[in-house]
Amino acid sequence: MTLADKDAVRAPAKPAVRRNPDETTQAALGIIQAELRAREKKTATLRALRLSQEQAQPPAEKKTGGRKKSVGKK
Repeated sequence: MTLADKDAVRAPAKPAVRRNPDETTQAALGIIQAELRAREKKTATLRALRLSQEQAQPPAEKKTGGRKKSVGKK
């Protein structure tokens, strides 16, 4: 192996800066809140689309058929 190959095999260096657990928690909560807002926005958009499609279609008539006859055991 050459020197270049040995460098490629080594694991990446650890980050020099350690984060405070509170900073990590705040970053995670920020990501979660952003995902929540995006999900609520998507839900509202889809709900509005569904409601507009339901209003555009005429109401479906209910079927008033009789009961099906079951096959009796002999």
